[in-house]
Amino acid sequence: MNAGVNAKSGQLSYIDTPCQGLQSWAAQLVDLAKHRGVHPDKLLKGTKLFYQDFAAGTASITVEQFYQLQENCRQFDNQHQLSFLLGRKLLNHNPLYSAFSQAESLRTLQKLLTRSPLHGFNLFNAQHKHHQGRHYFIINLSFGAMSATIEQFSCELFASFIAATCKWRIGNNSDLCFSFPYPEPKHIEQYHTNLQASCKFSQQLFMISISDELYNKHLIDSCPSLLQQSLTTIQQQPVPASSWLQLVRDHIATHPQHSLETVAHYFTMSPATFKRKLKQHHTRFSALQDCINRQTAVFNITTLAQTNETLAGELNFSDLTNFRRAFKRWTGMTPSNLRGQLKST
Repeated sequence: MNAGVNAKSGQLSYIDTPCQGLQSWAAQLVDLAKHRGVHPDKLLKGTKLFYQDFAAGTASITVEQFYQLQENCRQFDNQHQLSFLLGRKLLNHNPLYSAFSQAESLRTLQKLLTRSPLHGFNLFNAQHKHHQGRHYFIINLSFGAMSATIEQFSCELFASFIAATCKWRIGNNSDLCFSFPYPEPKHIEQYHTNLQASCKFSQQLFMISISDELYNKHLIDSCPSLLQQSLTTIQQQPVPASSWLQLVRDHIATHPQHSLETVAHYFTMSPATFKRKLKQHHTRFSALQDCINRQTAVFNITTLAQTNETLAGELNFSDLTNFRRAFKRWTGMTPSNLRGQLKST
């Protein structure tokens, strides 16, 4: 889900600059919490935002402020409902709503979200894979995450959006499968209630999968002519810039042998400035490399059933010992341990 902006054009979004569409998401989140008895001042503590700005429509929200709001919500949301409730409302006041309501299939919905990540959806980025009759979407936060709390809140938010959308358009979620990169939470009942789909935890990556049958199923309540009208309206909306961090991730994934200095030069920065920008996103160059390699390795072992030899070659390791050592650093376990987990589930 990438808006596709030239990395050297200067049109780059950082975590501390306003992000189009987050105003609506933040306003809905604050009001959802308010209805549950949490005073807005508590939720907005540390964000430098004021509740009256939402009512006046003058609030300008950065990703970092939205993340802080998530942290505050988790602190006061004893039932852990807010992430799921907001996820079901993400299409509210969004130009994508009318197009989603007329789309001919889930495939069309996915293409719409990829090409037009409007009103906050550029917060997420998906890598699409297909294997043996199923479609897989590995989801990353385009701007990174400041903490494990934010990562989990964001995963619940996006999973709830996907589940609600599938329930709305195809009627049930029985074929959906969610993989989450953290242990099963204590509030597991919220996953059962809000997602109504298969959920796996401690999976090393955030991933959603669905069968070919449902992904391509024709939705009988679609209307192609109204869809085209909606697309015309969407094309008149300003396209949000891609996250700078996501551009860096994409470049590293495409050029895995490039050093920090080479990548910094590509983005017309000195290595020191490049490191500083990564720190703004609470990450490092080596951490990005490890995350990309970890996601590839875990997917290729768990879904493609690749051997160590094949995977080591794909990841440019000439020595299997070094590959196993790196894999344990990425995941906390050996490839054999991961395969053993798969057999026991």
